Amino acid sequence: MLSGQDLTLRRGGARIVDGVTLAVQEGEVLGLIGPNGSGKSTLMRLLAGLLRPDQGQVTLEGQPLAALGPRGVARRLAFVAQFSETAQRLTVRDAVELGRTPWLDARAPWSPQDEAHVTHALSLLDMAGFEARDWASLSGGERQRVHIARALAQTPRILMLDEPTNHLDIRHQLQVLDLVARLPLTVVMALHDLNQAMRCDRLAVMQAGRLVALGPPAQVLDDALLCDVFGVRAQRLTDPDDGSAILRFQPR
Repeated sequence: MLSGQDLTLRRGGARIVDGVTLAVQEGEVLGLIGPNGSGKSTLMRLLAGLLRPDQGQVTLEGQPLAALGPRGVARRLAFVAQFSETAQRLTVRDAVELGRTPWLDARAPWSPQDEAHVTHALSLLDMAGFEARDWASLSGGERQRVHIARALAQTPRILMLDEPTNHLDIRHQLQVLDLVARLPLTVVMALHDLNQAMRCDRLAVMQAGRLVALGPPAQVLDDALLCDVFGVRAQRLTDPDDGSAILRFQPR
């Protein structure tokens, strides 16, 4: 679905992303993890076509991003940044309606189908009833949910989320993670919480701009990697309700 080959990005002589090769499989939830400054957000922006690599190439459904053009990419892939603001005077519904922009032109004006996509996206993110609220009046968590709703209104095949639980209270963190697991989409999301990352199908681990591990969470998050990459020790516990693994961390 989405792949990067030998991706490298330099800033001020430093390699922010250094020779990363990564292929995202159709239908999977891929978690991108690593300490602060490891290159997660930059790699996501390279894969989404928001940054151009100094070296390497990104392909989407087998085609280079440049061959698809911005509209072609936006019809296939939606990106939600960790932080995103606007100075425009928008309502919540206005903001989510922006997700339909790649599908609109003179031959395809706004339609009842577009309206239905927006309404459905608002409902999925528990934002029904917020449509008339002014953007400036929203909390950080509410804005984050609107951003994700906008991305879903875009009806992408690939959803990319940079720290999607940022600013959210615990109920809405769980709601978003459960929603991601249910969506019939390919999902790539950067996460800090390693217990949340355990929900992913695979994890890609970044360290100092390089991809140092890739695989299922139980395989990737071993003692050596946690110590080397994150500087912690972990005790593995089992949830008595569902048998899922829980990591409890201590300093190294």
